[in-house]
Parts: sequence; C-alpha cells; structure tokens
Amino acid sequence: MAIFSTANGSNLGTISLIIKMNYDKFFDHPIIDVRSEASFFISHIKGAANFPAELLEERMHELPLRSVPLNLYGSTVELECAHSFLKSKGYSIIAEMQDSASSLSKNNRQNYFESGNDSPRLWNPSDVVSHFCSEFEMNGKKTALDLACGSGRDSLYLTMQGWRMTSVDYSSTALKKLSDSAQRLGLCVETLELDIEKDFDKLISREQSFDAVLVVRYLHRPILHALSSLIADSGYIIYQTFMRGAEVFGSPRNPRYLLEKNELAEVFKEFDILVNEVCYLPDGRPTNRFIAKKKIVGKT
Repeated sequence: MAIFSTANGSNLGTISLIIKMNYDKFFDHPIIDVRSEASFFISHIKGAANFPAELLEERMHELPLRSVPLNLYGSTVELECAHSFLKSKGYSIIAEMQDSASSLSKNNRQNYFESGNDSPRLWNPSDVVSHFCSEFEMNGKKTALDLACGSGRDSLYLTMQGWRMTSVDYSSTALKKLSDSAQRLGLCVETLELDIEKDFDKLISREQSFDAVLVVRYLHRPILHALSSLIADSGYIIYQTFMRGAEVFGSPRNPRYLLEKNELAEVFKEFDILVNEVCYLPDGRPTNRFIAKKKIVGKT
C-alpha cells in the first residue's frame, strides 16, 4: 500500500487517507516522478514531470531552480536514490509518495492519475530571453544564434516560440544534453561544437547572418565588436551577463568576465538600444540585461 511521507520520513498515512485529507496538497509543489519512462507512460499523477532516478544527474538542467521545493513519486529504491541526489544538489524535498495505487478507488484514480508521456516543462529561460519574447514581436522567418549555449534552455525556449536555432558551445557534453532535451520535446535545434575564443573566425567564415544573436552569462571581449557582423539588418543582439560588483557575492570574480556599466551600450552604440538595465539575481549579483536592434544599412 502506498505511503505518503514528509521529507524527514514520518508517515502521514496510506494513500487512501491522503486522498481524503492531504492529497491535494501534494500538488502545491512540482511533482517529480522518478520512475522509468515506461512506468510513467502507463500511469502517473496528473501534472507530474518524469525524471527517472538514474538520469537525474544528466538532466539537472531540466529541473527548476534550487529554490523551488519538490515532491517525489516512485518506488522505495527510486525515491531513496532521487532524494539523496537532489538533497546533495541543494534541493528541498517536501514530501514523497511511494508508487502503489492498489488502495485507490477507481474514482480517485480518474481524479488524480492519467496515462501518456506528457511531462511538463519545469525550467524557465533566462530573464533576458523571457523579456524579449514577451515584449518584442518578430514576424515571418526567425533565425537565431545562441553563443555559449551550454545545455541550451534558451535555445529550446526560442525554438518553442518558432525560432530556428543554431546553438554553439565548446562542450560536446552540453550539446548532447541540448540535443537529448530537444528530442524529448519534439524540437529540432542545430548544434555546433566550437571553441568561440579560439575559432570565432569559423563562425564569420560561414557568411551567415541571423535575426538575433543571443549571449547569456558569457563574456569574451575580443569578439564583442564582431558580433554585429553576424546580425542581419533589423536583427537583435540579446545579451545578459554579470557586471562589476558580482564578485562581492560570488563567481565570477575575474574582471575579464564582468561587464562595466554601459559597456554593451558603447559596443553597440550604432544599434537602436531598446533595453539597457541592471538586474539583480536572487543572490544579489548584478547583471546587465541588454537588447538592441541593428539599423538597416543606409538608414538612420
């Protein structure tokens, strides 16, 4: 019989008792179903996201922020494995439910369970990407270049909004995570393994321009002025990374990776600057949220 427990292990009762008294509260936080994909497909709690326990480490980038408390659902062994891993990564586990629905009435199963492979997105794009998509309209063909994309949440999000993405990073591991995530979401993203700091000229030599170039949490000053050549007329530079002052709160501490005030505005002074704001992360680190639009050649 299924057991519903708090994170410290104290049993609150069988699942039938939860249905009556506490079960709805299980939906107050994201539910991570740590069973296999096959088990999830057969039956799972409505709204749960499937992260098989053995794949949690390689799918960390798909989890919500560590500040978001989680609930877990799975077998005893899977719960123990997932709980230990997530706690080691700084997550708070509010409650766990063992995988056994034998005590559920048919009516309760219909109310709380469903089948299929729908697994909701728990992550969000970067602040600057979310702001861009909500505030600026792009009609027709939309191509974008995501530089130093990492595991690619911003690339995935823009693809969901109809953009055709080229995502660049030096790490084959990060790009594989991006490709795997795209496959799970039924998306297509072009990836390019390239060391931007050594081989940026290879991007230039492709003679391809984009409707937007995106850079988040990355700074390599030698390429800043060259980014304009990758942006089509009326295209956008979308940038957000750490500013001087972030070193007080943590990394990065090297000035090479910290923007000065209005540095991006100076680099892209020939663009129409649409957003140039200082935004603070929850931990206090300042970032520059910057969006500018390239002017059409010959027009002022």
